[in-house]
Amino acid sequence: MPPVPHQMLPYMNVGTLSRTELQLLNQLHCRRKRRHRTIFTDEQLEALENLFQETKYPDVGTREQLARRVHLREEKVEVWFKNRRAKWRRQKALFLRGVRKWTKME
Repeated sequence: MPPVPHQMLPYMNVGTLSRTELQLLNQLHCRRKRRHRTIFTDEQLEALENLFQETKYPDVGTREQLARRVHLREEKVEVWFKNRRAKWRRQKALFLRGVRKWTKME
Protein backbone atom coordinates (compact mmCIF):
# COMPACT_ATOMS: atom_id res chain seq x y z
CA MET A 1 0.00 0.00 0.00
CA PRO A 2 1.57 3.34 -1.01
CA PRO A 3 1.87 6.04 1.65
CA VAL A 4 -1.11 8.34 1.93
CA PRO A 5 -0.61 12.08 2.53
CA HIS A 6 -1.89 12.91 5.99
CA GLN A 7 -4.18 15.58 4.50
CA MET A 8 -6.08 12.80 2.72
CA LEU A 9 -6.76 10.67 5.81
CA PRO A 10 -10.11 12.31 6.65
CA TYR A 11 -11.37 11.61 3.11
CA MET A 12 -10.35 7.94 2.87
CA ASN A 13 -12.82 5.08 3.11
CA VAL A 14 -11.13 3.45 6.09
CA GLY A 15 -13.78 0.73 6.26
CA THR A 16 -11.96 -1.20 3.54
CA LEU A 17 -8.62 -1.22 5.37
CA SER A 18 -7.36 -3.98 7.63
CA ARG A 19 -6.53 -3.35 11.25
CA THR A 20 -2.78 -3.48 10.46
CA GLU A 21 -3.18 -0.97 7.64
CA LEU A 22 -5.12 1.37 9.94
CA GLN A 23 -2.39 1.10 12.58
CA LEU A 24 0.27 1.91 9.98
CA LEU A 25 -1.71 4.92 8.74
CA ASN A 26 -2.10 6.13 12.30
CA GLN A 27 1.64 5.79 12.94
CA LEU A 28 2.44 7.70 9.73
CA HIS A 29 -0.04 10.41 10.68
CA CYS A 30 1.44 10.77 14.18
CA ARG A 31 5.00 10.79 12.88
CA ARG A 32 4.31 13.56 10.40
CA LYS A 33 2.77 15.84 13.01
CA ARG A 34 5.84 15.73 15.24
CA ARG A 35 8.99 17.50 14.14
CA HIS A 36 12.26 17.14 16.00
CA ARG A 37 13.57 20.48 17.20
CA THR A 38 17.34 20.79 17.34
CA ILE A 39 18.70 22.11 20.60
CA PHE A 40 22.09 23.67 19.91
CA THR A 41 24.85 23.61 22.50
CA ASP A 42 26.55 26.82 23.57
CA GLU A 43 29.65 25.80 21.61
CA GLN A 44 27.61 25.18 18.44
CA LEU A 45 25.81 28.52 18.79
CA GLU A 46 29.09 30.34 19.33
CA ALA A 47 30.60 28.79 16.19
CA LEU A 48 27.44 29.54 14.16
CA GLU A 49 27.26 33.15 15.38
CA ASN A 50 30.99 33.72 14.74
CA LEU A 51 30.61 32.57 11.15
CA PHE A 52 27.45 34.67 10.78
CA GLN A 53 29.47 37.75 11.75
CA GLU A 54 31.94 36.90 8.96
CA THR A 55 29.36 36.10 6.28
CA LYS A 56 25.58 36.04 6.14
CA TYR A 57 25.61 33.60 3.19
CA PRO A 58 28.28 30.89 3.67
CA ASP A 59 28.78 28.58 0.68
CA VAL A 60 28.06 24.87 0.93
CA GLY A 61 31.73 23.98 1.53
CA THR A 62 31.97 26.40 4.45
CA ARG A 63 28.70 25.07 5.90
CA GLU A 64 29.91 21.47 5.57
CA GLN A 65 33.21 22.31 7.25
CA LEU A 66 31.42 24.03 10.15
CA ALA A 67 28.93 21.18 10.42
CA ARG A 68 31.75 18.63 10.78
CA ARG A 69 33.53 20.81 13.34
CA VAL A 70 30.47 21.20 15.60
CA HIS A 71 28.95 17.77 14.91
CA LEU A 72 25.80 18.86 13.06
CA ARG A 73 24.29 17.94 9.72
CA GLU A 74 24.93 20.48 6.97
CA GLU A 75 21.15 20.83 6.51
CA LYS A 76 20.81 22.00 10.12
CA VAL A 77 23.53 24.60 9.57
CA GLU A 78 21.81 25.77 6.38
CA VAL A 79 18.44 26.16 8.12
CA TRP A 80 20.07 27.88 11.10
CA PHE A 81 21.57 30.49 8.73
CA LYS A 82 18.23 30.96 6.97
CA ASN A 83 16.48 31.59 10.29
CA ARG A 84 19.32 33.78 11.59
CA ARG A 85 19.19 36.00 8.48
CA ALA A 86 15.44 36.42 8.99
CA LYS A 87 16.05 37.45 12.61
CA TRP A 88 18.82 39.84 11.49
CA ARG A 89 16.50 41.50 8.94
CA ARG A 90 13.74 41.89 11.57
CA GLN A 91 16.18 43.45 14.04
CA LYS A 92 17.54 45.78 11.37
CA ALA A 93 14.02 46.90 10.39
CA LEU A 94 13.09 47.57 14.04
CA PHE A 95 16.29 49.54 14.55
CA LEU A 96 15.68 51.66 11.45
CA ARG A 97 12.10 52.37 12.54
CA GLY A 98 13.40 53.51 15.91
CA VAL A 99 16.02 55.77 14.29
CA ARG A 100 13.40 57.34 12.01
CA LYS A 101 11.07 57.92 14.95
CA TRP A 102 13.91 59.44 16.98
CA THR A 103 15.00 61.80 14.18
CA LYS A 104 11.40 63.00 13.69
CA MET A 105 11.20 63.95 17.38
CA GLU A 106 14.23 66.26 17.21
